[in-house]
Amino acid sequence: MCQSNLYHRRPAIFLLLLPFVLLFSHSITIAQTAGAGSIAGTVMDPNKSVLPGASVIVTDTDTGIEHTLTTNSAGIYVAPFLQPGHYKVSANGAGFGTVETPGLTLLVGQTLTIDLTLTLQNATATVEVTGETPILDQERTEVSQVVDQQFIQNLPVNARNWSTFVLLTPNVAQDGGSGLVSFHGISGLYNQNYVDGANNNQMLFSEARGRASGAPYVYSLDSIKEFQTETSNYSVEFGQAAGGQVNAITKSGTDKVHGDLFYYLRYPSFNALDPYSKFQALHNNASPFLLTQPIHQQQQCGGSVGGPLLKDRLFYFLTYDGFRRVGRVLYSDTNNVTLTGTPGNSAGTVISPAQSRATFASTMCTPGIPFLQDHANIGCR
Repeated sequence: MCQSNLYHRRPAIFLLLLPFVLLFSHSITIAQTAGAGSIAGTVMDPNKSVLPGASVIVTDTDTGIEHTLTTNSAGIYVAPFLQPGHYKVSANGAGFGTVETPGLTLLVGQTLTIDLTLTLQNATATVEVTGETPILDQERTEVSQVVDQQFIQNLPVNARNWSTFVLLTPNVAQDGGSGLVSFHGISGLYNQNYVDGANNNQMLFSEARGRASGAPYVYSLDSIKEFQTETSNYSVEFGQAAGGQVNAITKSGTDKVHGDLFYYLRYPSFNALDPYSKFQALHNNASPFLLTQPIHQQQQCGGSVGGPLLKDRLFYFLTYDGFRRVGRVLYSDTNNVTLTGTPGNSAGTVISPAQSRATFASTMCTPGIPFLQDHANIGCR
């Protein structure tokens, strides 16, 4: 009986707590900017008085998606969780004409403030205002920098690891030789890395995936649209780490088909030896391996393409990134491999299945020797 009464009381308790849950969640989501941006501002009349109840439309000009808003009692509108890109903002009200501000660029993690002043309605219903991003960001409190497409597409980077561009941020340096980065001298293990608002840190160590794990990268350079690095004073949703924050977003399709192709080749004939290593090998009896390139050949190829499946509704974006690298020769010998060698050859110049029986069965050596014969020059490429 007691269990039955408790069961019937649960809906009442849930309904009682629901408004508080919704209110609490709303207060969090309005401020969150990980993997997104926001556009906000105030709508005023010609006398600079605020206009409550004015209609505001925020349009993503890349995808045609519209966000319809209404100003509150203080004349303020807020459009949160916007995909970074290009926008225009228009506003109108009863007795007023429409004012439109095109050509806006919204960056990841940014709150763009666009204030609009409506004019009295007349024969010309629409007034365009030049949409220039303000030099001073009134909503910005953190110390941060955005690396956008202009940097990513035009700056050279070895191995096409997009997170290498984090080093462009002031007060950021390499943390030893592990591939980590240090913000203000703090260990790289205390940083946080986000991609599209999701945690991009490794599970066992607090480092970005693809940094020191041996993989060149996890996300292709072509798939990264832009990213923001925050060194201090970042907002509460970035409070997981004591070091810096890296907030990246990936590309998506738009109403226009776009893409690219690339091929990069790294070859010894195109590169010089490290002068210090060369001097040690020639004059200080160091290892002759120092006279060869650490990476003998490196090839990277791929591309990306994006566009609409349903205009203004559904989009696609595909990317491929191929990576192949051949290192220098670390070991060589003059032994001959054969399937018909003499058993027990004491000179050790002939290797055959008969000699392998001491440690391996001949059935294991027989298929291996033809492979070595077919690839005898693999170490010399």
